[in-house]
Amino acid sequence: MNKIVLQNIIRFVVLIFFQISVLNNIYLGGYVNLFLYILFILMLPNYLPKNVIILISFATGFIVDIFSTTLGLHTFSATLIGFSRVVFADKILTKGDNVEIDTPSIRTISPSVYSAYAIILTFIYCFFYYLIESFSLHDILNLLIRTVLSTIVTYLLMIACQFLFINQKKK
Repeated sequence: MNKIVLQNIIRFVVLIFFQISVLNNIYLGGYVNLFLYILFILMLPNYLPKNVIILISFATGFIVDIFSTTLGLHTFSATLIGFSRVVFADKILTKGDNVEIDTPSIRTISPSVYSAYAIILTFIYCFFYYLIESFSLHDILNLLIRTVLSTIVTYLLMIACQFLFINQKKK
């Protein structure tokens, strides 16, 4: 089996298990949720077909929804960042060049480029997750506070995991 495929399968299992068993049970005052499992979607190779990335994103969110009983919140939000990644990833990661990145991470591309990529997609995920959860723009300030705090904490957790567990160097 291809090394990259095997790495992605292991990453998927570990991140989903950790999300379901640990992170979904952490309560940080109702303002911060940790969505580390989206790191799997962000680290998919950019040479995958676009429809495959969206389908994998959908399946990932659906699996988290099944074990979290969140009725489609993760499915919609994960599918949305999969679609957003398809639309924006080439523009952010490769600046339109025809470059293949096996695993977009802070160690394989420029930290500033990766940070922009990860923060934008994490913000999109968190914003729509909380928007659908509340199903209202009535309390927009609370929505934005929860989105920004969850984005920051999730991004920092993603970076910490990448430094701890990913050994790839920049190409």
